[in-house]
Amino acid sequence: MAELQEVQITEEKPLLPGQTPETAKEAELAARILLDQGQTHSVETPYGSVTFTVYGTPKPKRPAIFTYHDVGLNYKSCFQPLFRFGDMQEIIQNFVRVHVDAPGMEEGAPVFPL
Repeated sequence: MAELQEVQITEEKPLLPGQTPETAKEAELAARILLDQGQTHSVETPYGSVTFTVYGTPKPKRPAIFTYHDVGLNYKSCFQPLFRFGDMQEIIQNFVRVHVDAPGMEEGAPVFPL
């Protein structure tokens, strides 16, 4: 049986001159974050308006990532650092993400009355 050998492939003409593979990956990550703004929706319930934001496109027979933040936070302050982490990009590109904000915890919500 023949042994497998590792082969190094290099681009002859990179798309952007002077761009290294590392900076290309960083630029792709930044572009994906900027383009993936999410769609925010509100649903009225007997307990108040619940806001949720959907990122990505639902795919048949694929599970979704569903998040609910901790006390005193909203989905951005609780989960944004996790989902912006470089290693998470490979995971989340295959899932639709639904982030739910508790009533009164969404961005721009009025202060709770005493």
